[in-house]
Amino acid sequence: MPRRFPLQSLLDLAQSHTDAAARDLHTLKVKWQEAEEKLRQLTTYREGYRAKLLQTTKLGMQVSSLRDFQLFLGKIEVAIRQQTGEVERCKKRWEDGRHEWQEKHRKLKAFDTLSQRHLSSERKREDKLEQREQDELSGNKFKQDESTDPPHF
Repeated sequence: MPRRFPLQSLLDLAQSHTDAAARDLHTLKVKWQEAEEKLRQLTTYREGYRAKLLQTTKLGMQVSSLRDFQLFLGKIEVAIRQQTGEVERCKKRWEDGRHEWQEKHRKLKAFDTLSQRHLSSERKREDKLEQREQDELSGNKFKQDESTDPPHF
């Protein structure tokens, strides 16, 4: 029976940390995608509002209404700039999370490599023990056969 890998608890811990980092990375990706979607919606809304403003000004509009349109467009522009910043922050957090996951994955692979080497070493050790036992059994059987065989002259 192979001996337990001495670093198994560290391998298990590395696996747990890697899994947690992968879940975090997924969450960060979802937040980034949601931020991008919100930015797309704001941009689409701005373009629709600009088109409405253009159409309304062609038909004629009061100065106060034009000012209100422009003020509202300014607020949309501010919201777009803020959302663009949020998209960039989400992207940065995702990239940081990806680096963290890669580091944890690298450590996991190192422990896994050590575990595989240990397993291979244990197999070789067991094979040698089994071969030694087979050799001893064969040797004992040969000695037993020699002692029970009558001498041949």
